[in-house]
Amino acid sequence: MATREENLKKINEELEKLDDEQLEKVAGGTWAQTAGDTRFLKDLAGLCDRFGKTAGFFKFGTVADEACKGWNKIGIQVNPGWYSGNAYYLDGQRITRRQAFEYALKKFDKKFQDMPEGKYGYSF
Repeated sequence: MATREENLKKINEELEKLDDEQLEKVAGGTWAQTAGDTRFLKDLAGLCDRFGKTAGFFKFGTVADEACKGWNKIGIQVNPGWYSGNAYYLDGQRITRRQAFEYALKKFDKKFQDMPEGKYGYSF
């Protein structure tokens, strides 16, 4: 039986073969949310480096770190997870992903229609 690390390595090798559109179709939970968050934060105001400083996008920890750093710049804390949706917090209170997006948009005087619809994995 394969170890957890061997399984994750195999999964990551397969994921690296996919483009973003293909990944969106198979990604769930925080993969899709975190990828969408980094796209959103970068497009909104350059708040994060979408892929991080490493060459491989499919290193979940690196991308999650970038998303967290971007959200932190506007006062939102995020607890990303592998299997469940991301948890967003503002001033210590848990908020929904939609509320986090709305808060960010308001900070930069933008509205949802200002951002390309569907690009950010809207799953509120």
